[in-house]
Amino acid sequence: MTVTGGSAAPQITVNRLFATPLIEVRLPGADRLVSALKQAILARRAASPGVRRSNIHGWHSDIEMLDWGGEAAIELARETMQVCGRFTSDVNAAKGQSRWQMGMEMWANVSPAGASNQMHAHAGSFWSASFYVDDGGDGEDGFFVAQDPRFPMIRMVAPDLVFTDETGEKQMSQFRVRPEPGKLVIFPSWLMHAVRPHKGPGERISVAMNVLALPAGPPPEG
Repeated sequence: MTVTGGSAAPQITVNRLFATPLIEVRLPGADRLVSALKQAILARRAASPGVRRSNIHGWHSDIEMLDWGGEAAIELARETMQVCGRFTSDVNAAKGQSRWQMGMEMWANVSPAGASNQMHAHAGSFWSASFYVDDGGDGEDGFFVAQDPRFPMIRMVAPDLVFTDETGEKQMSQFRVRPEPGKLVIFPSWLMHAVRPHKGPGERISVAMNVLALPAGPPPEG
């Protein structure tokens, strides 16, 4: 039996299921924050050896940047939590009052050429975020890379086959975000992610944040 196409093209709707929000933000005071944060981060690096976490080479601060990052760090935290709050909902909130409040951890990364961050997630947090202070002078690499959590199962049977969207764009297992000074990237903390090494002449500087979901206290009486 031979099947031939009809005279009219089919009407196709492509639904994107099971949202994994990855939010890119340009804050109103980004340029001012970049300058102040860079100064605070470099001063802290000069005074502290840092710690080893997901970073491969480079410098990773402690997670107490809200204590030493100055007003710029506090403003960045406030702006980030406001965006996170806009895209977070307590489905069982009592009388519109959420049972949760947001807390934050903040730290800084300084990465020379060749340094990177291995694939990891942030257990114990709800949202995570990165704010880019300096791209190191490399506008072509040093990407933030988010990994599809279903990988590698979707590649096991036919690894060369990938889905395409309605425009024909290939839907691969990784999504890349180009670091740009002043850009804020927010994503679910369970999302596996990494940072590729850059090849720029300078140092890539970023601020990382974990937004924690903490039980709110009892509502005021009366």
